[in-house]
Amino acid sequence: MATLTTQIQPMETMQMRLQPPKSSPVTGSDRGKSKGKIKLDPLRALEPARKKIATVEAQRVMAVLEDTRKRVELVLLLPYITDHLDRFSVMLGSELVSLLQSHKVMIGTHGELVLTIENLKEKYEQEQLQKQEEEDELSYLMRPDSGQSDKTSDTNTSTQNQLQACQRSLNMVQQQMDYSCKNILRALSLNPSATNAIRDAKLERSEEAISMLGCMSDLRDILLEKLLTTPVEEHEKMRYLVQVTHQERQNSTVIETMEKDLNAAMEDKDSEIRKKNEVIRRLQADLYQIVKFSDEHIKRTKSEAEKQEAADMKNSEGKQFKLQSDINTLSTQLQNMVTEHRESEQELRTKKYKLETEVENWIQRYDQDMGDRQSQFEEMDARYTEEKKQLNELEERFQTLETEYNQIMEERRVARERREAAEREIQCTVKAATTIQAFWRSYKVRKALKSKKKGKKGKGGKKGKKK
Repeated sequence: MATLTTQIQPMETMQMRLQPPKSSPVTGSDRGKSKGKIKLDPLRALEPARKKIATVEAQRVMAVLEDTRKRVELVLLLPYITDHLDRFSVMLGSELVSLLQSHKVMIGTHGELVLTIENLKEKYEQEQLQKQEEEDELSYLMRPDSGQSDKTSDTNTSTQNQLQACQRSLNMVQQQMDYSCKNILRALSLNPSATNAIRDAKLERSEEAISMLGCMSDLRDILLEKLLTTPVEEHEKMRYLVQVTHQERQNSTVIETMEKDLNAAMEDKDSEIRKKNEVIRRLQADLYQIVKFSDEHIKRTKSEAEKQEAADMKNSEGKQFKLQSDINTLSTQLQNMVTEHRESEQELRTKKYKLETEVENWIQRYDQDMGDRQSQFEEMDARYTEEKKQLNELEERFQTLETEYNQIMEERRVARERREAAEREIQCTVKAATTIQAFWRSYKVRKALKSKKKGKKGKGGKKGKKK
């Protein structure tokens, strides 16, 4: 279904068409089979025939889904708005700004809790791996050590308790974030101008938000397809899906045979692994013997090192006497250098005092300048709020004028259509009258011509008789 949803456009569907099988030579045995089969176009088999939603209930369902999508879009924009509250503080208002600030704090705590939970999970997994390695090593060397296992179990329980406490606090923060999102959406529903401004701003979204909106649009397409599908179309879809399931069963038989082959190969591999484990156990036993031999060798080398250490102690006493004399000479040099550096330190302290006084003077000047700038900013803010009120009043007046203008234009359009219809009717009557008059004139002319021809023939006959 995931591949089919990408082909469905919003509020548009294609007719479901049944395609007969291609013309091919059919034998007598295959005719009975081909009669019951109707091949569907795989690209259009699951598309409904209707293009619009007819029932009120379906329209309500689509309206609820569309409202949910809009709310999700606003919720996905909340992280960007909370990070740039200075930009949106004027259009949102004080109530929304306070709600968004508290929501920002919740987001910060949620992120910190998620990081701590991830760190604790990594720590717990490392402790489990360390515990497993220690148990494997002890089982191989056959040296059970109960004290070390108790310590690791205590650390594991403490880490697990910390993880559970962080998970509980994370659930509480998520619940608070849910309540905060609901309150913010209610406040935005009461402030449609801020909602429209946020949607028209075309803010940046994360990849997760874009994918979620895409999933919502896919869900809308799927629901629209379900609402537009008739029972007959559903029956055709079921027939098509039965054919697909039959093909799937055939594929499953092939998969089962391949799984049997895979299991046989896995068994062979397991037998090889068992053999290699036996080799590893033998090598570990040899390693244990080597460790014993190395312990004895370490004891011998330790005794030899102690003898060498006693001899070195005797030699080091003479060196210590020489170093002590060097220390005395260096201490006298150190005292002389300290007296020299104290004078330079006094000079540097005087310079530092002068610099501190200058810094304080500059700070006082800065505070005075910032106070003047703050007063200027407050005056400009007051002017801005006044101009914003005037702008809102003008927009309300413009809306009323716009409605009146639309009514006037609609009346003019209706009058123009009536006038054009009357003109078309007059033109039709004039054209009909001209055609009738033309036919009548032609009829009169033909009649006159016929009467003239008859008159000429009568006059010619009379003249011949007189002669």
